[in-house]
Amino acid sequence: MPESPKAEIHIASFLVHVRPESLEAVLGLLEKTPGLEEGTRDPVGKLVVLAEGASHQDLLSAMELIESAPGVLECILVYHEVMSPEEAKQQLIATGQSETEQQEAMS
Repeated sequence: MPESPKAEIHIASFLVHVRPESLEAVLGLLEKTPGLEEGTRDPVGKLVVLAEGASHQDLLSAMELIESAPGVLECILVYHEVMSPEEAKQQLIATGQSETEQQEAMS
């Protein structure tokens, strides 16, 4: 019987350049998409987007979704880390989050 693949958590950040008039629509897309969230923004159309998924493919799909949104000029991968759920839990503990916050973050 083949072994099941080891669970992984992929965390990434993207730098996204958006036409200023399309910024609110892109922010709306991020809010509706599980695994994506706004990190920070500049009103002239620059965003840092945080992404989390279970595979490289999840992150590629997220990039494709962002790039295909009207008004997006580019989406650049800035950071990518792969860790096990156990490593992610240890990082949450190291940041001083409460057990409830840790459970919410892991779900």
